[in-house]
Amino acid sequence: MMRANSSGMGRVLLLLCALCPGLNALPKAILTFYVAPDGRDDHPGTMQKPFATIAQAQKAVRRINAAMDQDITVYVRGGRYFLEQPLHFDHRDSGQNGFTISYQAYRNETPELSAGQPVEEWMPGDHGLYTAKVDGAFRQLYVNGVRCIRARIPNAGRYYKLKFWNERDREIIIAKDLIQVWPKLNQVEMIVQMHWAEAVLPLASFETHGEYAYLAPQEPERDLIFRRLYPIKSENEAFHFENELSFIDQPGEWHHDPESGTLSYLPRLPQETSKPLRAVVPRLERVLHIDGTLDKPVHHLCFRGLCICHAGWNLPRDTGMLNSQAGHYSVKVEPDNRQYVRRPPAAVYVTAAHHLIFERNVFCHLGATALDLHYGTHSNRIIGNVFHDIAGTGIMYSKFSEEQEPHTRVYNPADRREICRNDTISNNLLTRIGQDYPGCCGIACGFPQAVVIEHNELYDMPYSGISVGWSWMDADNVMRDNQVRYNHIHHVLQLLCDGGGIYTLSKQPNSFIKENYIHDIDRSPWAVGSKNNGIFLDQGSNGLTLERNVFERLQEEPIRHHATGAIIQIQNDTNDRTVIEQAGLQKEYRDLFTLLNRSPE
Repeated sequence: MMRANSSGMGRVLLLLCALCPGLNALPKAILTFYVAPDGRDDHPGTMQKPFATIAQAQKAVRRINAAMDQDITVYVRGGRYFLEQPLHFDHRDSGQNGFTISYQAYRNETPELSAGQPVEEWMPGDHGLYTAKVDGAFRQLYVNGVRCIRARIPNAGRYYKLKFWNERDREIIIAKDLIQVWPKLNQVEMIVQMHWAEAVLPLASFETHGEYAYLAPQEPERDLIFRRLYPIKSENEAFHFENELSFIDQPGEWHHDPESGTLSYLPRLPQETSKPLRAVVPRLERVLHIDGTLDKPVHHLCFRGLCICHAGWNLPRDTGMLNSQAGHYSVKVEPDNRQYVRRPPAAVYVTAAHHLIFERNVFCHLGATALDLHYGTHSNRIIGNVFHDIAGTGIMYSKFSEEQEPHTRVYNPADRREICRNDTISNNLLTRIGQDYPGCCGIACGFPQAVVIEHNELYDMPYSGISVGWSWMDADNVMRDNQVRYNHIHHVLQLLCDGGGIYTLSKQPNSFIKENYIHDIDRSPWAVGSKNNGIFLDQGSNGLTLERNVFERLQEEPIRHHATGAIIQIQNDTNDRTVIEQAGLQKEYRDLFTLLNRSPE
């Protein structure tokens, strides 16, 4: 009845306004639904009787959106919503007739959409450990809103150095005193930093001879890593071991044995256990799937003020994971470095969509990519969001490699609707990206067309801030008219190397990197490989104009070229204070820093 009356009111107002122009100032009826943690899905979705789930509100919206003559808003009240399955939106959920359907936080409240599960019934045990039973597998634990450290040696912030890679016998050689016959060796992972990427290698066995230990990773990663040429296997690359109970020796460390289901945790502070631990582990890989197709795209949806959290990713535990570059991991290797790579999952995954808005959301405590617009998108806005404590990439955008093709092949689809074009990524705050997979970027774009990346701030990252381009070839592809401008990028490349505050690949004519402020890029003592730069124009980069970018406190040269084509540079040695002051978040979004302190507990 509410829906029929509201729609009817809209028609009555339109008729009155047509007959009586003086009534144009009358407000239109507003269609709203409400969702709350204490609601019920058999409620009507009103303020007084809200739904319990967004999925139920979605059903209600589907019943009325075909004949929209005004916007529809679903207000999500504050609190935590543990999802049994990812939220799924397709073309039937679109706004119609140019109007928008919004799913947004109720004013001054923070709804948390969690892909995790709570961990309860902790028991005190030996050596100060607390234990709980948790079925399934996961790679992250969050206690009282803080990421905990998966048990490791050496402790966080320090690493070992390997000696050599034995290509003939497919073994990794390390000092023998760095490894022991741990009770469950096959659950231990060796995580190696390889120039610009990382390798997660579950161990199969090892032998000692003289002063060295010879490690054999599990298949299939053992075969893949010794067959592929890049990232380079070098002497003295940094590594650490993870996921053995005996590694717990620091407060905040944890271990989970999937065979017994025992989760062990060493509290950070005594007062942390003075009341029940608020702990969450991931359960789902995805929170939200915007599932458009090229023939039936999703459109005119808005997601505002939501907290997206606790999604996971278990493939690195199940099979290992070899990051090739920018988070894409190797699944097949052929001679001459023909690699076939796969895209990691994302907490929010979008295909074939236009006129979407993601605004003022917080993406945090996530186990792979946070937000991914994969293909077939245009006219979307990612504006004013916070991305922090992300295991992988912050924002992934556009096609990279097709899984069935070598990763160096350029992208020129027969169906041009596949191209991601004319989307805007602006005024976002990205920090603590690549927390588990350090070879990931803050913003990673494959083959975008006319993307605008502006007024973002990116800092505290192990590898490059913004990456645009793929395929390492100066050949025609879909890229052109890209704009990377007015961004503030600093304190990136803090662990790996051979990257830039801004990094590019391949031909992208009429594209601009303009008036960015890039500073404080150093080199980690653990890094092995090439330089870190303010802007790194890597293989095939062509058609770019670099104009009035400001660089300060860089250990290496501001701009590096590697096998590039035609590049125009204009006044990139400037210290223009106007560029510095205008870079990064615009005034209306500078409050985003306060949202960093609103992590879900």
